[in-house]
Amino acid sequence: MKNLSLFLLFLSVTLSSKGQEAITTFGITYKPMLSGGFINESDNVTSESGVEYLVPKQFGYNLGMVIRKGFNRTFSLETGITYTQRNFSLQLTEEDRNFDFKQDFGVVGYEIPVLGLVYIQLDQRIFMDASFGGGLDIFPSDVALFSEGNQVIMEGRRNSWIVAFLSANIGWEYRTPKSGIFYIGGTFHRPFIPIYSFLMEYDYDAQDPLVEPVRLNQIVNGNYLTLDFRYFFHEDPEKKIKRKKKR
Repeated sequence: MKNLSLFLLFLSVTLSSKGQEAITTFGITYKPMLSGGFINESDNVTSESGVEYLVPKQFGYNLGMVIRKGFNRTFSLETGITYTQRNFSLQLTEEDRNFDFKQDFGVVGYEIPVLGLVYIQLDQRIFMDASFGGGLDIFPSDVALFSEGNQVIMEGRRNSWIVAFLSANIGWEYRTPKSGIFYIGGTFHRPFIPIYSFLMEYDYDAQDPLVEPVRLNQIVNGNYLTLDFRYFFHEDPEKKIKRKKKR
């Protein structure tokens, strides 16, 4: 017990000696999403009665505001709210009738993350950081898609309007004396449950009662990998601001 107390005391002194004055700063973030192939996600092909149906991921983006609370040079807490555009491509083929259909569409969502960050100083102004945490994905509505002539009808139903997720991040930032912080990195985002179900109905000839429509369904997990670009506005340390007010 005595050794543990001494270790905790040593750790607290070490962190405080390396710490900097607390800073709360605001920033903006832009994160282009990579398609599923970049993270070795195969496109699941659903087939029935000679009809093949798939919904591969396309490039999307995440854009919004970030708030960072720094406790010392080693630890920070980060949150905010961002707008998310996940893009997909509905693809359907029927070789017997030489029918081929493709159309892009998107799913809109919002994210509220809460991340803990740990820093490693590489140079006087260059820091490497890693973060881990979670948050909430919010999906405001379902989506629908109709082909010309309504041969293909697709309805995307959200599994829930709010879904919890885990997030992991690694990156590097350059801290300028007066011009703010410039950051580049990458993030992996993983919801706890699938976010949407894409139910498709294909009817080549709706006027022919002998033609049975084909219905196929695909589940979308909502995972994504991004490149991260952030900029944090310059803020003076809170203790420095208090000293200025006293003067």
